[in-house]
Amino acid sequence: MRKKLSQSERLDVYNKCAGHCAYCGCKLEYNAMQVDHVKPLRIGGADEVTNMLPACRSCNHYKHSLDVEGFRQYLEGITHRLMRDSVPFQIAIRFGIVEHMGKKNN
Repeated sequence: MRKKLSQSERLDVYNKCAGHCAYCGCKLEYNAMQVDHVKPLRIGGADEVTNMLPACRSCNHYKHSLDVEGFRQYLEGITHRLMRDSVPFQIAIRFGIVEHMGKKNN
């Protein structure tokens, strides 16, 4: 069971990244911040402030039960999945509307 953070603990998490999402860097309003477990509880992470970072809704949703390295790998695979599954994305690449800026996926 997850512990309920005190207002002071929640503020400590918010301030860890100066009011920004720890993953994408977007500016976070305090009330919109989601608290993410860096190492998720499902894979043995501690339910302690030392294992928590501020996250935007989108990053927290997609990171879900991944650790940081797993989330990084998930993000690196996005363009591969888009090239495989999305015709509009394929066309955007072909016509130079979108440019892949990350690592090459095989």
